[in-house]
Amino acid sequence: MLRFAAYPRTPFFFSLLLMPCTVSELNSTFKMSSNCGTVVEIPIPSYCKVKVPSNFCFGSHECHHHHQVHRSICLELHRLIDRVLHVILDIESARPNCKLAIQALCSLNFTLAKAKSVIKDCSRCSKLYLAITSGKILSRCQKLGNAFDLYLTQIQDTVPLPLADKISATLHDLRGTKFSMESAEDEARKVLLSLFKKNFPDEAFMEKEELEAIQIATSKLEIKSAFCLLVEKAAIKKQLDEVNETNPKEKELLEYLLHLLIKYGKSICQLQNGGHSLKHECDDQSFEHELVVDEAICEHQVNDEDL
Repeated sequence: MLRFAAYPRTPFFFSLLLMPCTVSELNSTFKMSSNCGTVVEIPIPSYCKVKVPSNFCFGSHECHHHHQVHRSICLELHRLIDRVLHVILDIESARPNCKLAIQALCSLNFTLAKAKSVIKDCSRCSKLYLAITSGKILSRCQKLGNAFDLYLTQIQDTVPLPLADKISATLHDLRGTKFSMESAEDEARKVLLSLFKKNFPDEAFMEKEELEAIQIATSKLEIKSAFCLLVEKAAIKKQLDEVNETNPKEKELLEYLLHLLIKYGKSICQLQNGGHSLKHECDDQSFEHELVVDEAICEHQVNDEDL
């Protein structure tokens, strides 16, 4: 278990901007039954089942997890994948006999798989983690776009003219695509990175800065209720289970984010709900409900996705 020094602290994971990130839209629902038999359908991550007792309180606008981090980036990437998929089918039907074209087609399929993995990754990771590592996501998407451009250009001159024209239209679309973060995501990223770079003279000052930063970040990322915090914690715990032991900085970042959510979870809830008392919704114990990770369901859903 990671132990955090009260003061002073240095930015031990600022370099994570350059690290790969693993992240999905909440694309399934989980049915929860209370003791009285009421069934509520709530969108949750596809890899996680959350068991919640009957006295758990839900707000009228619960969780807002349809607000996916990097949603605009993933939509653009998904659109490119669709365009490339259609042209790949035509290229394979044309059966180019040029060695360079065949190699480019293989590389194109490999790049397509990598692009799909980015979207799947962006559906699994915690929102806070995604915001912090957004620079890496943007870089990956740009490299994927450049790779699509390169391999389609290599194939273009080796296929019949009608197909070459179709490839040309796809290339025009690729070159006009721009990946960018939404302003709220960028603001959350900046406030968290600023926190990581600070040195604190004492524990009281550190706690003040941590609380302010995590409140701003969770607000910008639509983490505004106890259940949203629970889902965010589940995502972080899932990543911690999967993090490579050779990547201690990523592990340290995830542990610190989890530490912030546990320590300031009640304050986050109170801020987002106008300071009202939320005994059931914001009690620390409500964040420790049983999280059951069903790997079989996760794998089934991932395999069934047609991105």
